[in-house]
Amino acid sequence: MVAEAPEPGAAVAEPGSIGPLAGKTLVVTGTLEGFSRPEAEKAIRAAGGHAAGSVSAKTDYLVAGEKAGSKLAKAEKLGVPVLDEEGFRLLLAGEAT
Repeated sequence: MVAEAPEPGAAVAEPGSIGPLAGKTLVVTGTLEGFSRPEAEKAIRAAGGHAAGSVSAKTDYLVAGEKAGSKLAKAEKLGVPVLDEEGFRLLLAGEAT
């Protein structure tokens, strides 16, 4: 099963409500092949998560695409789990932690 970005105009869950990312904060960095940055952030919100703009100790996951830079280095320094695009899709589908 592959998770897709929600359709335009689809209902979007409030962060922290229901879904596989409920209560989770994710940051997206770098270039993803299957998502634009706004699409990835919308998919996070649709799955109940919060899309943040910067990495902190409160970040649950960093989604890192090609050319991820300082956010990736900061996530590694803080011990934040880093997902590639495939891992992100699995997380959106509720198939990974």
